[in-house]
Amino acid sequence: MLPNFVLIGFMGCGKSSVGKRLAGLTGHRFLDSDELIVNANERSIPEIFADIGEEGFRELEESTLAGLVGVAGVVLSTGGGAVLRPSNRENLRRIGIVVWIDSAEDILFERAMRSARRPLLQTENPRETFARLHAARQEIYAQTADVRFDSSHVDQDEVARRVLEEAMRFRASGTSR
Repeated sequence: MLPNFVLIGFMGCGKSSVGKRLAGLTGHRFLDSDELIVNANERSIPEIFADIGEEGFRELEESTLAGLVGVAGVVLSTGGGAVLRPSNRENLRRIGIVVWIDSAEDILFERAMRSARRPLLQTENPRETFARLHAARQEIYAQTADVRFDSSHVDQDEVARRVLEEAMRFRASGTSR
């Protein structure tokens, strides 16, 4: 049986798109932690941020991730900030092989700005905010991930195939965290 796959990375890296393709390759069910939070709370992410702030959102996120520990047969796409809490990092590792999908910062910014659903970028200077958040999270992603894949110049189907290969190599190596 294939393990679960947990996709982490900064906004715009393609976690959801790659995750859906990876689920198709593995036969696993695709889950998006942000969608689970939205559905459970019957409000959009921007509405949740407006109502209870980032800290309140992170509480919902932590509870959602904890509820996925022990669930089998999933590809989980996480929100870009899911790795911020130590308890989340531990739960992500308990859920499955953690794959960091990364890209060059300029590419990530361009992709992220395609969506108006980025509450953390609703600032006077979105580029500056983006760069600050990106820099602050890089080390956390590196410490959390079992596998890192740079998707800067690779189409999403190829990313999914190569992520599967890399994750299976990691699993076969027996490398412990």
